Amino acid sequence: MMKNTFFFILCFVVFSCRDKNKVPPEIIGQSEMQSVLWDVIRAQILSLEVAHKDSSINEIAHTKALTKRVFEIHKITASDFGKSYNWYTNHPDLMRIIFDSLSVKKQKENDLQLEKRAKPIKKVDSL
Repeated sequence: MMKNTFFFILCFVVFSCRDKNKVPPEIIGQSEMQSVLWDVIRAQILSLEVAHKDSSINEIAHTKALTKRVFEIHKITASDFGKSYNWYTNHPDLMRIIFDSLSVKKQKENDLQLEKRAKPIKKVDSL
């Protein structure tokens, strides 16, 4: 009886301590998901900007076309992305890591753009 109880407790501990945040093989990995999300967000922003500049462009259709192209570039389907996105939203710790990485990437991009715009101050020769 004691051996059965011990075995049950041991099995419970082992199975409950499994890594619940391990990404299954059918789900897009974290680094790839970060890249896909980055490109999808950029495609949406680009589509919004283009549609505002040219009223003849249907923003929704343009966004769908650009997003489809992003999926083609990353060799995934909309279904793969949707399934993976839903999985990550159900694992907020991993989704937070992805979005934090995107935030850092955007900040670096902003810093680089500011650096390019800034003009160096020329030193004046002293007399």
